[in-house]
Amino acid sequence: MAIKSKLLVGGVVLALLGASHYVAYLKGWYAHSEKVNSEAKAKSKKAEKAVATGEQKAAAANAEGKVIYRTIYRDVVKYVNDPNHTKCDFDDHAVQLRQRALDAANSISGFDAGTVQGSKQSGN
Repeated sequence: MAIKSKLLVGGVVLALLGASHYVAYLKGWYAHSEKVNSEAKAKSKKAEKAVATGEQKAAAANAEGKVIYRTIYRDVVKYVNDPNHTKCDFDDHAVQLRQRALDAANSISGFDAGTVQGSKQSGN
């Protein structure tokens, strides 16, 4: 019986060691999980601040663009409604309006979009 009791005590010791290692593993796993989650929350807060800043810039640029757009739109309506322009030719005034629209689109800050390219008109 001495051998059986020694084997039983050895088995219990091994079970206790295994259980303690498993508990230590879980403790480390939960600590790592908590660290990763806190880092993710910090990144999320930074991202929210960056998005809010970008939205503010976009709103300001949008307001600026609307003012420029209204001015150019008013001039285009005047040009189109002018009874002296019965033929749709691209005279100097029309080209100037087009260029002002392109310049206005390219001058609005706050967006990452590239500049608007104007195409050269050929004299057909």
